[in-house]
Amino acid sequence: MQGRWKNGALGLAVLWAVCGCAGQALHRSGMERMAAGDMEAGLASLAQAVQAAPRDAALRKDYQLAKLGATGTLLQSAQQKQAQGDFAGAEVELRRLQALDPANGAAAQALQNLRRAAQTDATVAEARKAHDRGDTGQAGALLVQALADDPRHLAALELQRLVEQPRARAQFADVTLRESHPQPVNLDFRDAGVRQVLEALSHTTDINFIFDKDVPADVRTTVILRNANIDEAVSLILRNSQLRSKVLNRNTVQIYPDTPEKRRENQELVVRAFYLQDAGAVQIQTVLKSLLKLKDIVIDERLNLVTVRDTPEAVRLAERLVALHDLAEPEVMLELEVLEVQRDDLLKLGVQWPNQFTVVPLASGGVNLTLDELKRLNSTRLGVAFNNPSVNLRQDASLTNLLANPRIRVHNREKANILIGDKVPVITTTSNATGFVAENVQYLDVGLKLAAEPVIHPSSDVSIRLNLEVSSIASQVSTPNGTVAYQVGTRNASTFLRLRDGETQVLAGLISDQDRRSASGVPGLSRLPLLGRLFTAPTDSATKTEIVLSITPRVVRPPARAAAQPVEFWSGTESSLDVKPLRLGEPAQGSAVAASPAAPPAAVPVAPQFVWSGPNQVKPGDEFTLSLRAIAPLPAGALGLDVAGLELLDARGGSDAGPNTVTFEQGTRTAGVNLTAPVNGQLLSLTLRAPAAAAGQASVRLAGPAAPASPYLITVQP
Repeated sequence: MQGRWKNGALGLAVLWAVCGCAGQALHRSGMERMAAGDMEAGLASLAQAVQAAPRDAALRKDYQLAKLGATGTLLQSAQQKQAQGDFAGAEVELRRLQALDPANGAAAQALQNLRRAAQTDATVAEARKAHDRGDTGQAGALLVQALADDPRHLAALELQRLVEQPRARAQFADVTLRESHPQPVNLDFRDAGVRQVLEALSHTTDINFIFDKDVPADVRTTVILRNANIDEAVSLILRNSQLRSKVLNRNTVQIYPDTPEKRRENQELVVRAFYLQDAGAVQIQTVLKSLLKLKDIVIDERLNLVTVRDTPEAVRLAERLVALHDLAEPEVMLELEVLEVQRDDLLKLGVQWPNQFTVVPLASGGVNLTLDELKRLNSTRLGVAFNNPSVNLRQDASLTNLLANPRIRVHNREKANILIGDKVPVITTTSNATGFVAENVQYLDVGLKLAAEPVIHPSSDVSIRLNLEVSSIASQVSTPNGTVAYQVGTRNASTFLRLRDGETQVLAGLISDQDRRSASGVPGLSRLPLLGRLFTAPTDSATKTEIVLSITPRVVRPPARAAAQPVEFWSGTESSLDVKPLRLGEPAQGSAVAASPAAPPAAVPVAPQFVWSGPNQVKPGDEFTLSLRAIAPLPAGALGLDVAGLELLDARGGSDAGPNTVTFEQGTRTAGVNLTAPVNGQLLSLTLRAPAAAAGQASVRLAGPAAPASPYLITVQP
């Protein structure tokens, strides 16, 4: 029976050895394949090694580490290929990862994200095609869908910016009446109603005026203007009548009373966010509240963000003020050098004679004297002890240099502190009536302390407030209760100086000079002439310390100035903010249109009229634009155009021409306009060039049934 057990144990041992050898062989094979890049085969061999030797912790550890490294490598490779747009290659890598580790949740999530990214890219590509063909509505809808799936998709965000930018520009563009009526107007009204004046302007200029129900009907005005721009004339009439206007489009104006209630109802507000770079949000909030009286203003100190809500005019002014204050803080590099030179000289030259002796009772036998022996003390029982005379021949000289050369960069009007030395502990002890004792440790700065506060001027000069302190421990003092205190020697210097950029200033003269002379000798004999030197031991010591400080400022970032922003600009009146003053500018070129109380009412048909807009005088070789506008209903038909003394470079239909076409041949002096529909507005835009030599008078004539007989004249002169 025992023999069978022995044979079984021996067989198990042999089997265990065989399995162990097989596991090691598989392990070596797997590691070699992993090093060669064959991750699938390598991991399979390592897994077989673990199965062959399940109790070998080293094999299991290597298998787990290799598996973790392989999955990380495949996942990183898939991410790189996805970033490069190779979605097929990324999916292959993720499939390999799932085959190696089917329970890996990161692989399944990455596959799902990959499919979503591919779908998002396809949506963005479709949106780009829609944008290229001009369908911004479809492009915007597709981008909303793409950004909902991936809010950080860079291509989608960039395309959205391209789609929204024209909308934002058109949304915030200033609409003026001069766009629809560029020619000047003449006004001559005396004590007339404001409604009557604006109705006459409407009949003449084709501009619509909408009156609020609260506009008084009895407001009267007197206005006499010659060659005035239409928008400036309307603003002047309304302001003098305590009325305000809101331009709805280029030929429609809403009129309402200038009261706080009506302004709140009709004035549109804009929200503007300012992400500040250098200025503080609290500082900008104070500036905007103090100068512009803005009420709706919120700051976020975490993002350094200021958000305001006010009228477009107030927001434009806020932008200029923020640009003036949001400037980089200047900085300066202070190059410092502190040098402390200490010289010590010591001279001891002379004879040191005994200066004291001691009488000592001598015991007869024992160590101590008895009282009986003290009674019998005499000269034979007393001894004398004194120190031996010596000759002092000593001279010491020492030179100590303490050099500190710090370079520190500091902001404008900020303090920089430098400490080169030690923190010496000072212990204070407190006790109470119960006997409780407490110790408090405080630290005293000993060494070189320097504080500098620079002020950088626009001329790059630097004013510096300096405080220098050099201290050292002179001695230690012990109190009766055992506490140790320190005697500290210190030298201070404080100054305020102004230096140019790169200029070096040396501050010296902090000198401590100590000269000590002492002597010890035999009384009486030391005062004898000449011979007294033999009975004297003099000691001479000299200590001299000097501190030298040199400072050189170098401006790293000079004070910034908003060169692109004017430091003076208009801000409106006390009651209303505006970016421009109420001024009558130079009228546009062309014939003036008169408006008077005798103007025909809107219901009476008006004969077709044309207005040219362009220069009346040009120089030889100048290129200029001439616009033609119909200021009354123009029926469909054909019009011709003849140019004399000028070169016709281009001819285009106006924005209001609709389906009307313009025929033009390069090199000719004629053009044709085919009006397939009635027109009342911008009709034609011409690009002309004057001859290289002075040609005197040039003209542009319109031909057609309703065309005027007189041409538009242009003078060409140097």
